[in-house]
Amino acid sequence: MNIKRMIRVSLFAAFLAVSVYLLPPILVPVIDVSVTLQTLFVMLIGYLLSPIEAFLSVFIYVLLGAIGLPVFSGLRGGIQPIIGPTGGFIMLFPVVAYLISKFKSKVRNKPYDLFIGFIFGIVMLYLVATLWLSFSLGINYFSALLGMLIFIPVDIVKLLIAYAIYLRLPKEIIR
Repeated sequence: MNIKRMIRVSLFAAFLAVSVYLLPPILVPVIDVSVTLQTLFVMLIGYLLSPIEAFLSVFIYVLLGAIGLPVFSGLRGGIQPIIGPTGGFIMLFPVVAYLISKFKSKVRNKPYDLFIGFIFGIVMLYLVATLWLSFSLGINYFSALLGMLIFIPVDIVKLLIAYAIYLRLPKEIIR
């Protein structure tokens, strides 16, 4: 990996870390999950970087949080957020960024790219991460999934914003 790629990976990891400071988390008390900008940045990273760069960037973010830096929702760091109710989301973020990057179109096909973002950044993320949420809270999977439905409209808006940013940036800086 050359210096340019390392800088790009580090820069986007930093953007993702700062995203929790841009909008204070809005807690949904019943399921102990907050609305944040993290998913917007994870999807944006998937659109902007190559698959390996996207994965590494978000993985570095997860590692920074795991060692205790306050980069997770609620300005938390350490292992507790990873093993807590939102841990499934945090652990899937690098995979989501990788898959969006891997399967996005090479020619900016809007319907296809938005579909890819929706499938990996919302559908897959919620279906898989809710398994951990239900386990960690000791509730039925379908009850947990039903409780997560409130977040989907907000995440669709985040997906649209991430894709709009992606479209506005020059093709020369996108991998």
